[in-house]
Amino acid sequence: MTTTESTRPTISERLASAANSSDLSVQIDKRGDADYLIAAGCTPARLGRHVFQLMAEWDACAKPRPVTPADIERLAAELPRIKATKQTKRGAQVVEMLDLVGAQAKYGEWLEGERRRVLGRLKSLQPLMDAHAGLLPWVVGRGYQNAAQKLLDVLGWWADRRCQTCHGTGEREGRPCKRCKGSGERPIPHGQEGQAISEHIAAHVDRARVGTRKGLQGMRKLKAFAAGESAC
Repeated sequence: MTTTESTRPTISERLASAANSSDLSVQIDKRGDADYLIAAGCTPARLGRHVFQLMAEWDACAKPRPVTPADIERLAAELPRIKATKQTKRGAQVVEMLDLVGAQAKYGEWLEGERRRVLGRLKSLQPLMDAHAGLLPWVVGRGYQNAAQKLLDVLGWWADRRCQTCHGTGEREGRPCKRCKGSGERPIPHGQEGQAISEHIAAHVDRARVGTRKGLQGMRKLKAFAAGESAC
């Protein structure tokens, strides 16, 4: 069975996988994980490389377990009940219900805090948040309030953009997830400002991706030269 274009890993996926690989051996006639890391290291798109590394570190680190509907119900049981109008045979009646929406929002706030805490432990975050050579000067230059926190939250979206309701599947109970509308992704935080920050990050990532692809094209000759062989 051959690998099709749709199933072949992308450059981004290979870089993320290579960063956590246990086999970084270099073989002249075979492209391995080390080749991707070497090619990425040769590209001048430094910030884009750090974003790839951040994503790989996030995938490899310990994170909060996904929440379940039962967790949300338990949390809702601790919140004040909400009143809603329910149609019955006797007409409209006001009843008390669990505040599931409020519980979901409260969980989202907790998860955001946990995401920031986990990101803060990752080595690749520091160069991205650097006040002089990282992404932060661009965000500050746009005049955004709380620039550092907004950048951190958008980097958190890049590290983990899965919808917290369907956990990235796009479905819930056999139907399209209402929260993400079937996309499997949560919204980019901080509205239009967050969108602009994400687009700026994407530009750096694209440059790193293109640079890595170009580096891979010459990797065979580079490895042959390093091994003292004549590359054909």
